[in-house]
Amino acid sequence: MASVEIRSLTKWYGRSRGIEDITFDIEPGEIFGYLGPNGAGKTTTIRCIMGLLRPSSGEVCVLGQRIKPGRGTQHAKIGYLPGEFRIWGRPKARRSLRLLASLGGDPDAAPRRKALAERLDLDLTRPVGDLSKGNRQKVAVIMAFQHQPDVLILDEPTAGLDPLMREVVLELIRETAAGGAAVLLSSHDLSEVSAICRRAAILREGRLVELAPIAQIVQQGEQRLKVWFTDPTLRPEIASARLPGVRVVEQEPGVLHIAYQGSAGPILQWVSRFSVDRITTPQTSLQEAFLQYYELHSGSEGGTGASKGACS
Repeated sequence: MASVEIRSLTKWYGRSRGIEDITFDIEPGEIFGYLGPNGAGKTTTIRCIMGLLRPSSGEVCVLGQRIKPGRGTQHAKIGYLPGEFRIWGRPKARRSLRLLASLGGDPDAAPRRKALAERLDLDLTRPVGDLSKGNRQKVAVIMAFQHQPDVLILDEPTAGLDPLMREVVLELIRETAAGGAAVLLSSHDLSEVSAICRRAAILREGRLVELAPIAQIVQQGEQRLKVWFTDPTLRPEIASARLPGVRVVEQEPGVLHIAYQGSAGPILQWVSRFSVDRITTPQTSLQEAFLQYYELHSGSEGGTGASKGACS
C-alpha cells in the first residue's frame, strides 16, 4: 500500500484555480520530487495533504487513513517542514522543539533531537529569535525529523543553508527513506531533486504536466551533440528545413554544439558529410528538461492520465 495516495485532488479559491485533478502515489521508502515555480500549486497540494486546507474535490490518504481537514490526521506520523517556517522567537530552540514533539505525540524525542542538533552544528540553548536564517532552517529540519516519522512532507528543506549543511540534510532524507519513510520533496533546486529523487511530478498552473522517473523526464527533452571538426576553421550551416527539431546551441570555428529532438540518425548523417575529429554527448540537465516541459505545455490543459480511483 502506498504511504501517500492523492486522487483527483482539486482546490479552487473562488474563481482562481489552486490545483486541479492532481493524482499520484508515494510508496514507502520513496523520495518523490514535486516541481514547479511559485504559484504552480505545490504549497496548496501540501496543505491539503496536511489537512490545513479543505479540497474542493478529490481526496488524500496518508498511511491508509483519509485526511479530514482540520483534524490533524496522522500528524504524529508525519514530519512536516513548511516553506515559510515560523516558531516562537523568545524560548530557546530546545524548549520549542520539545514542546512541538510532545504535541505530536512523542515526548521522548530528546536523544534524536540532540543527535540531529550535533549533526547540523546547531546550538539548541539559544533563543530561536537570535538565530540566523540558516540556523532557523536547521530548527525546522529538526522539527520535521525528530520524531522519526513514517511520512516526510518537505517544502524547500535546504533553503538558506550553506552547501555543507545542504548535503547533511540530503543525507538525512536519504537515510530516512532507507528506513522506510515516504518523502515528498518540493524544491526549486532541480539539481537537488535530480540527485536524490527517483521519480518526480512537474506542476504547471495547478495541473500535472508530467509524472515519471527523473531519467525519463530528462530523456524526453532535447538531446545534445558537440562536434569538433578536423578543420579548425570550418563553420558549417545547418539547413533547418532538412533537419527539423535541430537548433544550434553554440558555434565557433571548428566546433558546433547542437540540440535535437527525436532520433539522432538525421543529424549524424549530416555531420558525416564533414571530417570530424570527435563527438561528445553532453548530458541534458533536469533544469533544461524542466524548462522544455514548460515551453511544450505553455497554455496546455492536458493531464498525465494517472489513475483516478478512490484511495485504497
